Amino acid sequence: MKKTAYLLLVVVALFSAYWANAQIEDQSYAILLWHDFDQSQKRLTFHANNQDFCDYYLYVSFINAEGFEGMLSGTPVTVTPGRHQILNYRVRDGATRLSYNYRYAMYRGSSSKKLKADFTYALPAVAEKAVTATVVENQLGYQLSFGLPSDTVYACRGGVMCDDNLKDNTAKGYRHFSDNRNLSQITVYHADGSFGEYVVRGKSLIYPGASVKMGDPIALAEGDGSYSVRFSTYFLDKNKLRDNKIGNKHTHFRPFFQTVGEGKVRMETGKTYLCGYTDEMRMQEMSRREKKKFLKNKSKLEKQADEKQTDEKQADEKQTNEAQTNEE
Repeated sequence: MKKTAYLLLVVVALFSAYWANAQIEDQSYAILLWHDFDQSQKRLTFHANNQDFCDYYLYVSFINAEGFEGMLSGTPVTVTPGRHQILNYRVRDGATRLSYNYRYAMYRGSSSKKLKADFTYALPAVAEKAVTATVVENQLGYQLSFGLPSDTVYACRGGVMCDDNLKDNTAKGYRHFSDNRNLSQITVYHADGSFGEYVVRGKSLIYPGASVKMGDPIALAEGDGSYSVRFSTYFLDKNKLRDNKIGNKHTHFRPFFQTVGEGKVRMETGKTYLCGYTDEMRMQEMSRREKKKFLKNKSKLEKQADEKQTDEKQADEKQTNEAQTNEE
């Protein structure tokens, strides 16, 4: 989408009239920003409502500020989902006039989280099913196109689905493919601050705000016996945030995938891989408690499977013995 900036000019006559609860009228933006002035406390407070389900980097820039303490030229804030009080400014002692103008920009993601570049992703299919990979590199960044064994697309990593109907100051999100109604876009926010973007000709099985786990079905692809999904991973790059000449503040990266036979690898164009799962990759983002529960359940299932196998073996032996007795 076209990059936009918001510029608000506020002049406050001290101890008389002030602009309270001012906000951008367009409710389709991911971050809604407003402020109020408490005359009794002589305090200006900024509030933000993050309507999305992922973090956002918000940069508020003040210009020609007068009468407030600590109102710096530029202030970055990470805004988590929901409503928050984000900035506070007190009136400077002796100030007779308060004025300021400000502008702000918002970018999907968090610049403070550390990317797990060696994280092991699952292929978008069920275990031991084959997918064919094609590497796509263009102005949008590094992407992968997967030929699928069936019409179901599975999550490569767990996270929460973002709302791509909301606007921000980046080319990411906001119905990247809204010009084609047959394409569905699913963006999943991961625990390390990265994103997984799935684009499929078909329909989504999940909704914004939904939590997904690795291997969950998330979309149904359309096709006449041939199905595919385009997948990419990226993160909010703090180095690009420092450079005003760069419009796209996100950077794509090449993920690793678990395969049967080849283990943990990066995809190569034209190759076919079997989807693999290991306990280690399933537990990558689990807490200690979750890992303990996972291993306990696994042990229980293995015990049940062994008992079932033993019972079946004993039943077969009994049936064989009875048959031999009848023959005698």
